[in-house]
Amino acid sequence: MSSKVIGFISEKGGVGKTTACYHIAIALERYYKKKVLVIDTDYQRGGITCKLIPSLMENFQKGEIPYKNIYHKFQNLYADSEININLEIQKGKFNIDIIPSDPKLNRVSVDKLPGERDVSKLSLNRYKHLSVIKNAIIPYIYEYDYILIDTHPEISDLLDCVIYACDYCVSPVKLDRQSSVGVASAVEAINNVNKNVEQLSRVLSITNAKKTDFLGAIVMMAREYSEELIYTMQQEKSQLNMFGVFDNYVTEGDGIRIAARSYVPVYDVEGENADKQSKQFKSLTREFIRKCV
Repeated sequence: MSSKVIGFISEKGGVGKTTACYHIAIALERYYKKKVLVIDTDYQRGGITCKLIPSLMENFQKGEIPYKNIYHKFQNLYADSEININLEIQKGKFNIDIIPSDPKLNRVSVDKLPGERDVSKLSLNRYKHLSVIKNAIIPYIYEYDYILIDTHPEISDLLDCVIYACDYCVSPVKLDRQSSVGVASAVEAINNVNKNVEQLSRVLSITNAKKTDFLGAIVMMAREYSEELIYTMQQEKSQLNMFGVFDNYVTEGDGIRIAARSYVPVYDVEGENADKQSKQFKSLTREFIRKCV
C-alpha cells in the first residue's frame, strides 16, 4: 500500500502548525508503529528540521544545508537540466526520517520557468512546476505509511506544489477570529489548485491527476473551563464546521513549551499539563489515522 501524503498548511503563522506536524509524526511512529517521512518546506523557520536534527540549526541560519532537498528539484527544473537529483533523506530523532528544509526555497516561483508563447508548452511547464514535489516523492511512497509535509505560512507557488503532492491537507488553527480566517484561505488554496490541475489536465490530456481533499482544521492552543472549551472558543469551533474540524484538540499549557526548549516531544516531559497534552495528541493522532482513509 502506498503512503498517505498529508500537508499541514495555513497562511497564518503562530497557529501550532509545526507543533502539530511534529507531534503527530512522532505519535504515528511511537504509538501506532507507522513508518513516517517528514518533508520540511518552511524555508524561513526550518522548525521541524531543527527539532528532528538540532545539529542543522547553525547550517539553517547560514543558509547552507548540506543535503540535497526539495529546493534542488526546483533548481533542476529552472535550469532545464536532465541530471537526476536524488533527495537525501536523513534519520532524525525519534526514528523519524526527514527531508530537511532549505532557506533557498523562498526562491521558488513559476516566474523562473522558461518563457513560452505556445499555450501547450506554457501549460506543460506550469504542470511540471506544480508536480515537482509530487514527482520527487514517488520513489518513497511504498517505503512509508505516512509522508507529512510542513509548510511556510503563506499562499504561494511553493504551497501550490505542496498541495498538489498531497492526498489530504489539514489546517492547524487557534480559535480566534483572525486565525480562523486562515482555515478559509487554506481551503480556498486547495480548491484553486484542484481547479488549476483540472484545467491543465484538459489542455495536456492528463488522465491520472487526483484532487487533494481537506481533512479538517486542527484546533491548537485551546483554553478550557471545567474540561470544556470556553464559550467563545466553542463558538469559533462551531463556525469551522462548514469546512470540517477535528473533534479532538490540544489545549494551551507549559507542557509543550517545556518540551520545545529541550528539543523533545511533550510525550517525554513530566508534569500534569504535559500529561494532558500528551493524551490530547494521542487522541488527535488516532482521529487523524481514522480520517486518512
